[in-house]
Amino acid sequence: MAKASRFFPSSQGRIRYDIHGEGAPVVLVHGTPSSSFVWEKVWPRLASRLQVITYDLAGYGASDKYEDQDVRLRAQAHVLAEFVAHLGLARPHLVGHDFGAATVLGAHLVERVGARSLTVIDGVTLNPWGTPYSLLVRANVAVFRALPAYVHEAMLAAHLRSAVSRVLDEAALLALLGPWTGEAGQAAYYRQVAQYDHDFTGLLETLYPSITVPTQILWGAEDRWLAPETAKRLQSLIPDARLSYLPDAGHFAMLDTPNLVAEKIEAFLETI
Repeated sequence: MAKASRFFPSSQGRIRYDIHGEGAPVVLVHGTPSSSFVWEKVWPRLASRLQVITYDLAGYGASDKYEDQDVRLRAQAHVLAEFVAHLGLARPHLVGHDFGAATVLGAHLVERVGARSLTVIDGVTLNPWGTPYSLLVRANVAVFRALPAYVHEAMLAAHLRSAVSRVLDEAALLALLGPWTGEAGQAAYYRQVAQYDHDFTGLLETLYPSITVPTQILWGAEDRWLAPETAKRLQSLIPDARLSYLPDAGHFAMLDTPNLVAEKIEAFLETI
């Protein structure tokens, strides 16, 4: 039976999550600056055969956001470990996009969360990472925090539009932008950028060769946020990792080509 819009108390506040379908568990982890919304056209296909779990990272989406919250990658990996334990999942399939890819890999490699397989989609996995815009924000957080709301929203909207290879429709833009608006949302956006954790991805780079579970890498061929060449660098570090480029997909491949992303995940899991 599907369970919707639940919350669990993590070490970084309440985490909102959804469960769809039945079968082997697969956890879909979104990146930054997004929410579990990005999976809305992917999970229905997977849920016909699998138990699909989506959630909002700590400090993202409808999960708690508060001052002094730790939303670094290392904290997100720990929260994912807590989440897996909370649900009593035994070796779920873990799928991570962007920031969520490092969250998934950190949960597995650092927090020792058992996984049946790993799927990385346009992942924040190798240094250096970060778009020119987000790195500019990180270097001048105090200035950006003081922006009037309408300026913040306009700049972030423009940034989000560059994450896809197609035109981002208004409904999708509002869904992505919404959690970062209002006083709490705007503060949360700059909080997570200020806490970009390059040391953690540096640690993960040293651990990738120790991965022994089946691993798949998917990458948008038109990704303008993380260069497609990054995928080959990552593949070279993970034993027997499979790599597929996604035609017509930008960084948010799940929005550009949701059916293809679902197909690739489904086909990969069927081989395990």
